[in-house]
Amino acid sequence: MQSPSNLFESVRQKYLSDNLIKRMMVEQSFTIEQSYINLAMVQTKEQQEKEKKLRRSQKMQEREDEQDSSSKTYNPNILGTYEEIYGTKSPIAMEEIFNKCTDQIKKVLVLGRAGIGKSTFCQYATFRWAKGEIWSEYALVLLIYLRKLTIIRYPTGTKYTLRHLLENEYYPCEDLSNEQIRYFQELCREHRVLWILDGYDEFAESTSEHLRDVFDHICQTQHHILTSRPFAIRFEYDVKMEIIGFTDDNITKYAEQFFDQKQNQEKGASLECQKLLQFLKSNSNHWGVAHIPVNLELICSLWSESDWSEKKVLTITSLYDNITEW
Repeated sequence: MQSPSNLFESVRQKYLSDNLIKRMMVEQSFTIEQSYINLAMVQTKEQQEKEKKLRRSQKMQEREDEQDSSSKTYNPNILGTYEEIYGTKSPIAMEEIFNKCTDQIKKVLVLGRAGIGKSTFCQYATFRWAKGEIWSEYALVLLIYLRKLTIIRYPTGTKYTLRHLLENEYYPCEDLSNEQIRYFQELCREHRVLWILDGYDEFAESTSEHLRDVFDHICQTQHHILTSRPFAIRFEYDVKMEIIGFTDDNITKYAEQFFDQKQNQEKGASLECQKLLQFLKSNSNHWGVAHIPVNLELICSLWSESDWSEKKVLTITSLYDNITEW
């Protein structure tokens, strides 16, 4: 039986051992430190302010056009402004995401489309905490995959608490002592536990009401990060951030890492990397698709196949066709 002070060492060790990212299309895994590329995160509130400013500019232009019905002109800066809003990606360091929190309960909503890297972000966050690189103010960081909170694993008839989540998700084969449970509850009261709740959109679609209470309790009383697809959220967070994929530099870095890892197995992998980057940069649509991590991994995997690398012409349509077939 572990002592209360050593209770969470097994959690830390779990995060340290869970340090591999599996490739989807090849039977290989690489350490998260080798493979993780910082995702670009933007503060949603700042982006929304830019959008409001743009809409005001558009309305002023419309009023001017109405006053001069013969006018056939338009504001040439509108398209540029949209490009500025959605094209600018300012990376926010993982350790800095709580800097904008002003309430006693620190909570951040992290949004992102499917395949953008939300779960990988959570995995890397716990790994870095376990290494002592970030969030040293928290004695424990608990990553809860909300899709696992199902009626099969959490049957009705029980009023679930934070303790149940700790036991079920991290100590399923071990009975915690009363002393250990009291220690955990004390840390929760002192806000020394950080909860990372991954995948609210999946939870919202399938959860039963008997699990809603413990989820709401975390959101209202505990320091936490909640991840979700953008349109699943029905409540407000003062601090919102959005994972919007790779920056331009990230794309190059990811491709170079991908082909460097293949260099030992295949001759000419570095040259193929340069060919791929040249192809992606040759068309804005290609380059845009590559900003989504899951897309870029699929593209790199397909390009590295010998029959693809020998082709002189490759269209994004044919690329998607092959992704589907794979």
